[in-house]
Amino acid sequence: MNELLARLVDLSYEFFGVLMPGVIATLFLCLWWAALGQLAPSWTSGVVPELDVDLAASAIQSFSNATSLAVIILILIVWYLIGHLILWFARSGKSDDKARNNWLRRVALTLIFQTPKPKDHYRSDLKPLFNAIAKKLGTRGSPLNWGQLYPVARCLLSQRLNRSLVTTYQNKYTLHRSIATAAAGLFWLCLLTIIGAAITLQTNGPQPHWMLLTAFLVGAGSLAAVFSESYMYHWGLFGDTVVTETYSLLYGPIEDEPKR
Repeated sequence: MNELLARLVDLSYEFFGVLMPGVIATLFLCLWWAALGQLAPSWTSGVVPELDVDLAASAIQSFSNATSLAVIILILIVWYLIGHLILWFARSGKSDDKARNNWLRRVALTLIFQTPKPKDHYRSDLKPLFNAIAKKLGTRGSPLNWGQLYPVARCLLSQRLNRSLVTTYQNKYTLHRSIATAAAGLFWLCLLTIIGAAITLQTNGPQPHWMLLTAFLVGAGSLAAVFSESYMYHWGLFGDTVVTETYSLLYGPIEDEPKR
């Protein structure tokens, strides 16, 4: 049973960190497609039709009635690959403590696919706890740094604790960072579409759904702001939990029988 739970925990990162962002990014693309209106067939010479209610309902019905395992697997693979692409962009952000208290800086960095993260991996008041476990887990009296301690602590927690919040917070900050990155992509798609539609407006060409396009532009910027902040918050909770759970395990009360 414990091995099954461990496998589910391992797969939870693939689901929340990779597959879910792929699904969310696909949803954002569909929303942008719907906002394009008549621009979709116009800009693609009829290759891409206009996404309306009838076409969306037909696609949903076709997907729900799909009995081919190959089709389902293909869709999951596409979502998985898109999720990995989003994750690759999302991880390119650098440490930037100024962005924690300056939301304009944080949003600006997020919109250029550089979602900032805190410089420190855990709160400063947890430094004594970190030093204690770093020395305890070190070799030959040499304490471990964060890069060395984290994988060791993860292995220790997975072996000794039945429940740990480390994976929970890791999944949360990974998902929220990917949502912020996907929202940044939607923001630029909507902005570029508005610019292109304004050009076609001068030539009396087809027009998009302006209200939807504007709403998605504002909404994408808002999502980038909210989830970039939430990402930084859960990033901090992740590091704090690694330190506190490891310290509790090493220096907490000793049980008669270790948990398996």
